[in-house]
Amino acid sequence: MRLKNWINSNRGIFPERDLRFLLKCVFYGDRSPILENDTFLNQKKLCDLEKIKRLYAKGIPLPYILGKEEFFALEFKVTPDTLIPRKETELVTERAIEIIARNNLKTVLDLGGGCGNIAISLKEFFKQKITIVSSDISFSALRIAKENAGQHSAGVIFVNTDLFNGFRGECFDLIVSNPPYVAPELIKGSLRYEPREALEASNDGLWFIEKILNQAHLYLKKEGYLILEIGYNHKQRVNRIAANLGLYKIVEWIKDYSNHWRGVILKGKRQKAKGKR
Repeated sequence: MRLKNWINSNRGIFPERDLRFLLKCVFYGDRSPILENDTFLNQKKLCDLEKIKRLYAKGIPLPYILGKEEFFALEFKVTPDTLIPRKETELVTERAIEIIARNNLKTVLDLGGGCGNIAISLKEFFKQKITIVSSDISFSALRIAKENAGQHSAGVIFVNTDLFNGFRGECFDLIVSNPPYVAPELIKGSLRYEPREALEASNDGLWFIEKILNQAHLYLKKEGYLILEIGYNHKQRVNRIAANLGLYKIVEWIKDYSNHWRGVILKGKRQKAKGKR
């Protein structure tokens, strides 16, 4: 069988992006020359593709089948211990880069960093210009994040802690977080394969977001920034929580590729920092 025939017969199973990434991983290269050459599939390659297809048809996310995912043009190892990096989070990371560059920020905390995709992407962009700390409550996720940092030679500091517990007396110029924000009843389909502690939040998905908003000001330098990824239906309630706290000024709301509200940038109001990094 020729690769082109296999692709055409399976387009209804794999979305285009997944299909491109699958071919890149199986054939270790760009998709274009493979298709131009109309490669003949040997038995091993055909068996590999069919095995992946069977697992994918069961609902297992492709990154877990392949053991990797792309984020910000970098490749990251992922396992069922880590949340799968998503395109929406790239938008949050882009805004973090803009904020860091515009304000010449030096210290960043990636809170609940998972496989390290945000922290490592920021470090890759700024190199030695910034110090980045990435934390996670999951030791298994941190182990994968450290592997990814080693793969990309990224000097990220990793801390095993629950939210801010490991940072008493420390303050950062920027805190960025993609916290759990999925309501329990919405964890269905392929989401069931991802680590529940990295997804689920009570209070309609707002439990962690509200807790971070309540505590982050204690760990931000004077007029530091906080960037949060949020659920598509969270904007009004996050706006109300922030307004009631009176600790931050909302700088910007971030929309995702589906035109849903997906993130918020806040700036701490003037206050004396408790610590210094």
